[in-house]
Amino acid sequence: MVEKSNEQQSSPEQLPSALDLGFVFQLHEDTNELWISFDPIDTSRELTKEQFQRLVEEAGYTTDNFPLLAPNVSILLGSVRRRESKDICISIPVDGRAEVFFSPNKLLAGMVIYGAEGRGKLVDRPMIDQAIKKARITHGLLEDALETLASEDLNRSLRNSGQVYCSVIAYGEALENGVDGHLELLIEDASDRRFQEDQHGTIDFLDRGEFPFIEENTPLMRRHPPTKGKPGCSVLGKTLRAKDGKDINFKLKDASVKTADDDENLLIAAGSGLPVISDKGVHLEQVLKIDKVDIETGHIRYRGSVEIKGDVRDGMQVIATGDIKIGGVVDAAFIKAGGHIECLGGVIGHTGSEYMTDKAALVAECSIQARFAHEALLQAKQEIIIGNQVMHSKLVAGTFIQVQGKGQVVGGSMQAVDLLEMNSSGAVSYTETHLEVGECAQLQETYTQLLSQLNRLEEQKYQLIELARKVRKAGAEELAKKKPQLIKAKEALQLRSAHLNKELTETEQQLKRYYASKIQINRRAYPGSQITVAGHQYEVNKELDKATFVLKEDKVQIQQ
Repeated sequence: MVEKSNEQQSSPEQLPSALDLGFVFQLHEDTNELWISFDPIDTSRELTKEQFQRLVEEAGYTTDNFPLLAPNVSILLGSVRRRESKDICISIPVDGRAEVFFSPNKLLAGMVIYGAEGRGKLVDRPMIDQAIKKARITHGLLEDALETLASEDLNRSLRNSGQVYCSVIAYGEALENGVDGHLELLIEDASDRRFQEDQHGTIDFLDRGEFPFIEENTPLMRRHPPTKGKPGCSVLGKTLRAKDGKDINFKLKDASVKTADDDENLLIAAGSGLPVISDKGVHLEQVLKIDKVDIETGHIRYRGSVEIKGDVRDGMQVIATGDIKIGGVVDAAFIKAGGHIECLGGVIGHTGSEYMTDKAALVAECSIQARFAHEALLQAKQEIIIGNQVMHSKLVAGTFIQVQGKGQVVGGSMQAVDLLEMNSSGAVSYTETHLEVGECAQLQETYTQLLSQLNRLEEQKYQLIELARKVRKAGAEELAKKKPQLIKAKEALQLRSAHLNKELTETEQQLKRYYASKIQINRRAYPGSQITVAGHQYEVNKELDKATFVLKEDKVQIQQ
């Protein structure tokens, strides 16, 4: 008897029938919606959600076919509790659906399958095909993936699960841009006149050692033609146009080189000489080798490169279109090169010389490297590198100046665009030493003028808009008459605006470079060091250890 009692207690509570509780179910065959009407009667009672679920299933409406709408069930049970009549839908079937998505470049299409709910229609192949048609996918469809998405087993497993299934259904074909033509250097040793930047964006001076020399018919450079681009296709069937590679041709500077008779893409030496790399080509220069330059040799003016084993004496001139390499010291002489200048000795001038030809003056189209500079003038469009010290000299470089070794800079001035680097500046005995980077007064003036021109252009645009309004008010006849002139004026303003904005952007980029310039003193800056960064000045009035001067918030500030 005890066991039977326990079994009865553990079994679910017996519920009256739906009719006994005041419920009437109604299935709308056209929509498969399940409705219920409640009219309170004497036997009506409150129900929990679980009890109501059992009541629905006992009425023959299983959860699989008729999942209940929880909010509506809560409303209904509230009415039962208050014994209020209620007519409400408790289950609505939801058809499964297929949605298509694309990658941003339209080279990939995918599909998401949402499972049906209740007696909703399962996703099938016609539904998938319709979604594909609506999305206009015509290329690269994956039939196996589509069959999987349309399979009955998959869609039955998704029914009432609240889950989705996603798969790629189509792949496009990516375009392949052509490869630009390029030039391959076939010789290892050559004088390189091109700008060479390191990983930090600074110009790197290359010590080329001895001048290389090649013989006639030596292969110098090979041209690799560009390749054609391969068009692609999106999953929508749209052709994706690819760019062909840009062509590049040899730039023959003179008759010292030529293309090979049997290969138009091969550049060879037409004679013997020093190979020099330039933009889009190589040319040969003759190398003049002499022991020294003094009153016995006279001035040297040479179309090519010059190698001097010894010194260049006072008052002498060495002018060459190529590189100049000096093994000794340059006294108060004038050296000018169309390429690089390398002085393994130092440069020594004389104080108070009136003419440049009487000073120790080195002028290079590319870079200058010397052991030291004393009362000298050095000008280079690229970098200047000094091996030890600079005394009472003037150095001007288009990129940076670096003083290595002891790194002493005493007196005179140094000016560069990007960087000055040394160990110490000035001297204990207060010696004015001017250090300047990023001089950009003219560039700032240009920037201001461009802004002013753009402002005036905006005023002209406004005037043109007002004129167009007046013409429209004057009537269709007047508009037809003036329209070509208005369009022409508008196009002219747009063209001018585009040109000015391009110039403004380029100027801004240049100014950013100048504003980022710095002076780096790795050991000590003595009083008397006059610092200028992008036109902003700072005077060192006490000894500073290891200081880097930068421009920040329109002031020269020190980073230590």
